[in-house]
Order: sequence, then structure tokens, then C-alpha cells
Amino acid sequence: MRLQRGVSVGGVDPETARALARGCQDRWTTTGELADRVRLPAEQVAPILRQLTDAGFLERRDASWSGVADEWNTTLAGGALTMASFLKPMPRARGEKLLAGVLERAAAYNANESQPLVVTEIAVFGSYLRVGATELGDLDLALKYAERRPGSASPDALLAHAHASGRPFPHFVAQLSWAHTELLQLLRNRSGYINVHTEDISRFTDDRQIVYTHPTEATDAG
Repeated sequence: MRLQRGVSVGGVDPETARALARGCQDRWTTTGELADRVRLPAEQVAPILRQLTDAGFLERRDASWSGVADEWNTTLAGGALTMASFLKPMPRARGEKLLAGVLERAAAYNANESQPLVVTEIAVFGSYLRVGATELGDLDLALKYAERRPGSASPDALLAHAHASGRPFPHFVAQLSWAHTELLQLLRNRSGYINVHTEDISRFTDDRQIVYTHPTEATDAG
């Protein structure tokens, strides 16, 4: 997804829209938490969140049962917004090269027995599948993964994997999620054009093409 400075996203400043989407990516988040993220009053953020919901970037649920009026989560479009940049469209040839690189890295990751996770499937969707498109906005990928073996993604195993990385972590949750974060970072390889989605994209689109299946998964399916 491409953004242009000064061009609104669903009627919202693009940087504010992206920050709010990142604040509730793949998890239900309160209006107050999101207001803190963008350092604005909750009463000012609430109508912005409704605008983004009307534009299809967020979804809302009533959380009055928990003492909170509203909670927000990203849609597929919202997930793309979290990874959006101000980069220009890219030629299809570059998109094909980026995809080839992702598949090579996925295969190399799966070959590393020390990793607690394994990539089971990668599918491409979005502008890449547009017939005749010579320029692409992004390379949108849907990722499925699983624990490599029973217990390899247990909390203790994930904490041990994070500790072995030698990296500093700001909090406990960041340690637990490091294996997931590491996998996404590896596949993206610091490219602003590669968007890797882990949500179930079948909720939003049936137009996708599977480009990678783990050999074990392919054998089981056969």
C-alpha cells in the first residue's frame, strides 16, 4: 500500500491513520490505548477511529461488558495500512524478484532446525495478481506457519529462543513474540514493498495464489 503525504486515508491524515492501525494490529484495543499512542485526547480520537472503520481499515466491537465502550482491530486493509509507506510503485519485474527472494528465505528458514517455527504456506494476493499490471503497489503475502515440532513453540521454548538471540527486549511479551517477529523480519528483508499478513485473508478475499508449501505439508496433502 502506497501513501502520499498530504493525501488523506479514509479522510484521516496518513501518518495518524497508520499509527492508529499499528496500535490495534491483529488485536482488540481500546480507544484510550490508541489515544495514548497518538498523544491525542480520547474524545478526539474516537471519531477518527469511526472514520477509519467506515473506510474499511478497522472494525469495531462493543466491549461494554468489560467496562469499555469500544474496542478496535484491523481489517485486511488495515493490516496493509500498518505496513504502508510513501514509496513509489515498483515495476512488476522487481516484484517478481522480491517474491523469489522471499521464497528462497522461507526455504532457508525451514531448513534451519534450530528455529521453533516452520513456514507451512505462502500465498500472494493483491496487485501482483492483476493481469496485465506493469506496476505494483506492494507485494502482499499471506503467511501460515506452525511450531516445528510439539513443544518447540511453548512459552519456555520461545523464551529460550529469544534469550539465545542475545537481543535486548523491552518487555516480557516482546520476548515471547520474538520468534514470530524474527520470521516476519526475515521474510521482509527490510523491504518497504513486502507486506506479510498472518491473519486469515479468506475473510476478505478468495483471490490468492499459493506460491510456497512446506514439503511435508505438500506430501500430507497428496
